[in-house]
Amino acid sequence: MDCLIHGGRIVDGTGRPPYQGDVLIRRDEIAAVGQVDEPEGIWKIDAQGLVVTPGLIDAHTHAELALMQNRQQPNALYQGISTMVVGQCGLGFAPVEPDDLENAIQMNSGIFGRLPESCPRWRSFSEFLGLLDGCAVNVGAMVSHNAVRQIACGYRNLPLTGERLVVALSALDQALSEGALGLSVGLSYYPGGYSDTKELIELCRAVQKRDALFCVHMRLDVNNPDFKPMNEIARVAEETLVRTNMLHHRTGGFEPYTDVTAPFERAIKAGAQVSFEFYPYLVGSGLVLAVVPDWAQEGGPDEILRRLESKELRPRLMKDLEHRYGFFFPDGATGRIYLTRDRYSPDRGRTIDEIAREHGETPCEAVVRLLIENRLEVGFNGVEFKSKALQDKLYDDQYHLFMDDRYTVGSDSIPSGGLSHPRTSGAFARILSQMRRRGVPMETVIRKLSGKPAEIYHLNDRGTLQPGKKADVCLMDYERVEDGADESFTRRKPEGISTLFVNGLPVMREGTLTGELSGRALTRGK
Repeated sequence: MDCLIHGGRIVDGTGRPPYQGDVLIRRDEIAAVGQVDEPEGIWKIDAQGLVVTPGLIDAHTHAELALMQNRQQPNALYQGISTMVVGQCGLGFAPVEPDDLENAIQMNSGIFGRLPESCPRWRSFSEFLGLLDGCAVNVGAMVSHNAVRQIACGYRNLPLTGERLVVALSALDQALSEGALGLSVGLSYYPGGYSDTKELIELCRAVQKRDALFCVHMRLDVNNPDFKPMNEIARVAEETLVRTNMLHHRTGGFEPYTDVTAPFERAIKAGAQVSFEFYPYLVGSGLVLAVVPDWAQEGGPDEILRRLESKELRPRLMKDLEHRYGFFFPDGATGRIYLTRDRYSPDRGRTIDEIAREHGETPCEAVVRLLIENRLEVGFNGVEFKSKALQDKLYDDQYHLFMDDRYTVGSDSIPSGGLSHPRTSGAFARILSQMRRRGVPMETVIRKLSGKPAEIYHLNDRGTLQPGKKADVCLMDYERVEDGADESFTRRKPEGISTLFVNGLPVMREGTLTGELSGRALTRGK
């Protein structure tokens, strides 16, 4: 199904200014870009009045289990996203011991939900990646720190030293050899949070040897006010020179926006490549289990539930949980429950505070009860609570960070659950419209969402409109692009993005999904 996209305004993802021209697609590749003679009998799309861009790349998602259940991923296609990266924040499921997959899924079910029995299971990273082939989008994957640790020592709070370190390094290297884009860590989640800085350095030396990427969800500084999470990662980058990408890395208060990049300048001067990303919202989303203290999460799902139900441990649990809760929900903030084990639960769509008041309990008591009742499968969306002045300041900060060439955007999307955070269906349309209004050149915006992430993740066949590249191509009415998803309807489609090709086939035409599943599982360098 060769195609000529004719007469559009081409923004090719390299940062080059827009120009009028054509894009010729032959099978799954871009054959020509510019002024193209029309081949006889070819399918022709009139793109006059439209902007033609590379398919956008969302390199921060938690969509792996959702992709196995819905290969269309409409929330991505409607935004012009042709490639997704999964396995971020240290949360992932490959490699895995055969008897541990269900435990791993249950531990993280507050983000991923469950995997139906009808879906195939896997053990190796390559088997897992193979199951993501044939979606409507291309899918690349990080190997997660949690998965590597679970291979080495399960869910125990043990240092990776000696034989455990040997096992972990072997599992990591095998996953990298099977095409993982790099290693991701989520140091506020467990068991990855049981690691120390020395462990991260050892693992990152192995990542650096393969020129793979180290993606970081930082540690909380809950129990040590002198500990600086950014300094820890800056040290890892400086000592190993591993290519490092900081996930959802932005300001959260009245601090100068330069504070979030300053700790890394020394590592960069030493030769480390450090990049950053954020999503264009002020509150996030996550699993409610994350607010449970570290000691109570050791041992896996059954042990966690035993501790949550224990009357003897309840005083200690509540004391430590209240301390950790304040890091997730400071100054009276709360979260809105979007995912529960029971799809018909009346708690869905209500805040933790509202649920607690109804039951005559504190928010922390409500958290424990919800986790027990749902066997850990509880997810929340943040609820905006900041003052108008702080909101304006934080959005200004996001603009300044966006203009730093080291920054890209990742949605951090969590597609599970019908009430998922608006970023799942709106992050890319939102950043397009926000930066357009601020007068950022179109070519800069598009490069940040296509060519730049392709460079960072070594997706060498993607990200730009150039002959020989894979034909991931998006058509949009750039001036009309707007996000529609908000708290009242988190799945509302964006406007202005009309047609999307993935590997030369149209997965969306004029705003309608076609049913094509032409996406491929991507390995590093492809």
